[in-house]
Parts: sequence; C-alpha cells; structure tokens
Amino acid sequence: MCALGYHFGHEQALKISNPVLDVTGFVVGLALLVTVFLRRRWPMPITVASALAGIAVYLDTTVGLIAFTTVVRRARSLRDPLPWATGALLATGTLVSLFRDASQGSTGNSMIGAIVNASPDPGAVTHVSVMQVLFLAVVAMSLPVGVGLWLRARDGEKKARRRAREAADASARAERAAQEQTRTSTRLADTVSLQAERERVAREVHDGLGHRLSLLALHAAALEQGVLETSESSNAPEGSQAPDSAGAVGEDDPRAAAQRVRQEAQGAMRDLRSLLAVLREPVGAVEPAPRLEDLREVVDGVLAARQPLSSSIYLDRAAQADEVLSRAVYRIVQESLTNARKHSPGTSVQLRVEGGPDTGIDITCSNRISRTEPETHTAEAGEAPQASGADRGAASDPGVAAGDPQGGSGLRGMAQRAAICGGTFHAGPDGQGRFVVSAHLPWRSAESPRTSR
Repeated sequence: MCALGYHFGHEQALKISNPVLDVTGFVVGLALLVTVFLRRRWPMPITVASALAGIAVYLDTTVGLIAFTTVVRRARSLRDPLPWATGALLATGTLVSLFRDASQGSTGNSMIGAIVNASPDPGAVTHVSVMQVLFLAVVAMSLPVGVGLWLRARDGEKKARRRAREAADASARAERAAQEQTRTSTRLADTVSLQAERERVAREVHDGLGHRLSLLALHAAALEQGVLETSESSNAPEGSQAPDSAGAVGEDDPRAAAQRVRQEAQGAMRDLRSLLAVLREPVGAVEPAPRLEDLREVVDGVLAARQPLSSSIYLDRAAQADEVLSRAVYRIVQESLTNARKHSPGTSVQLRVEGGPDTGIDITCSNRISRTEPETHTAEAGEAPQASGADRGAASDPGVAAGDPQGGSGLRGMAQRAAICGGTFHAGPDGQGRFVVSAHLPWRSAESPRTSR
C-alpha cells in the first residue's frame, strides 16, 4: 500500500496522470500485497514479479526483497546462477523504484526523495544524487541477501545436527544388529561344535568301545569252549581220547581266558569313563589321544584273542605325528581289525602300516572273504561310503544282530577320518577272494615333537 501511495503521490506531484497506468499499478500492487503471504511457496516467481512491477509501473520492490530472502535461503547451491540472476533483476527494479522515489523531491509522500533531494522547493526534482541512490539500492539488496545467508547457515546447522542424530541412530542400530549377529553366530557355532563333539563321541564309541567289546566276546567264547572241553574230558570214559580243539579256542587255560575277559572288561570300562568325561567336561579334560606308538597294543590284543594276524608296522618319527593324524591311524587300524574279526572270524588277517614325514602313512588291512558274506562296495574319502558286506554281514558274527541299523558305520567312520586328514580311503574286494581296506593319510607334524615312550 505504501508503494501505491508513493506511486499516486508521484503522479500528482509531477502533474501527470495516466489512468491506464494508475489502474495497472493499483491492481499489480494489490496482487503483490496478497503474494507476500505466499513467498515461502513461490519465492522466485514473486521476486521476479515484484522486480518487473518496479521497472514497468514504478512500484516499490519491498515484496520482492522479502521473497528474495527465501530464494537465497533455499538455493540449491551458492554457485547456482539462477538465484543470482533473479537477484540482479530485483536489483534493477529496486534501483528504478528508488530513482522514481528520489525524483519526487520533498513532496511529503516520498521518504527517499526527502533524504536524497533536500531542496526546499517542492517541485525541484532534478537534483538527484546518483551515488546516494546506488548506496540505498546496495543497502536494500544487502538486507535480504544477508538475512537469507544467515537463515541458510542456520538451516545447514540444523541439517547437520539432524544427520548426526540419524547417523548415531543408524550406528546404534548397526551395533545392535552386529551384537545380535554375534549372538546368533555364537549360538550357531555352539550348535555346530556340539554336533561335531557328538559325532566324535559316536566314532569313539564305535571304534574304541566296539573294539573292546568284540575282544571281550571272543575271549568269552574261548572261555566257554574251554569250560565245555574240560567238562567233556571229565565225563569221558577212561582210555578214551578227548577230541581236538578247533579254531582259535580250546588250547588256552580257562583261567587265562577268564583273566583276559576281565582285562578287556576293565579296558571297556576305562573307555566308557573317558567317553562320559567328554560329555561332562570341556575338550582337553579327557584322556590323551591315542598315539602311533600305541598300535602295538592293538596288535597284541588281536593276537591275545587267538585271531591269526600277520602285521608289519614301520613308522619313521612316529612321536612327531600330529594328534589328529595319530588318532585317525589308530582308529582306522583298530576298526579294520575289528571288522575282519567280526565278519571273517578265524581267517588270517594281514596288516601293513608304514610311512613317515616324507611319504605320509599308508594303511592296508586284508582278510579272506567269508562265503556267507555278500559282495561289498567301495568307499572313497569325502563321500558317504555305501553299506558293504563287511558291515552288513552280521549273520557271520553271533555278537551282531542281523539287520543292525548301524551297519556300514564302520566304513563311513574310517572314510570320514581319512577325509579329515585330507587323505584317501578305499574298501572292497580285490577280485581274488579277499576284502581289502586301504587308506593313505598325508603327514601332519605336531607343533612340538612328543617324546616316545
């Protein structure tokens, strides 16, 4: 409204009146007055309209200066030329408007004219100081630019604080997710470790305790046969001759056989206690793992059970073998002899174990296939071995029930042990009537050599 008042006062002071210009200026002035409330929604169009009104109809550009504050505040970048081009247009309109006001002189309606032209003659409109008008234009433009830059900086600080809070929240969420992932990974690792421990215990039960119980069954059979022969000898008429004993039993003293039964039962109890300790105590609290030097005890146990056995064991620097390798060799030899004793009792078994750090360890165990034993299949390390006759032939062993659901676990266990060591495993008939178990295990040295017993 002030701009409209200045416009009409100027027209009256100069004694010029243009009805079209008056009506146009009045309408444009009212429109700009309304748009001042919409400056936050359309700041740049309002600024341009105010600048053009100042140039065309000599209206004051106050509305444009107010809107230009928002233009500067919301500029995408200070290097964007569009806001500054709008500012240049507004500066032109402001300068034209100021010159128009200054040219009114001291008419009483123009404050700018009263400041710039202090002539006492109300009609003196020619004494206009250009420098003063330019100075006022610079001041008028500096206000919206300065306020806009200050508001822009304040908005930037608010955005920075908001982004910092969002980053902190995101970091907290990521940390919580990482903690949850760690807990999940820990639970999964515990589950995998527990499953691995269960599988290890199952292998130990099958290999160690099964070997002991197999020997126990053979010694009990020998004791039974010895007692039976003693009873027959005592009941036979005088002068008659007792029948010759057959197989692997009959020549032993029943007392010695009973002693071996007791020893094997004690050994089975020790193995059982060790396995139970695995379930109750952390790993490392149980008995030491078997060593390569302990293979002699396995061979002695088989010979004590009267199982024909031809063995050849040559190991270079056995005390330096890794615990995993020692356990694998020990259990493969033990299980091979147990399978041969179960499924082909009384037949000759040939065992050869040889190797060292340079060549790895080779294990070969063979026995003649029983007539009642079905054809076997081969098993390779890293694959699930198929059930074979050597594992399914429970009918040839009175100590194993036919249709045992655990059939085949012996070959699978040996193949798994070979695979763990990175070796190979093969089991099956050789085409000449013998069942052969062979394995090759790469050498694994312990961190510190162990002293041989």
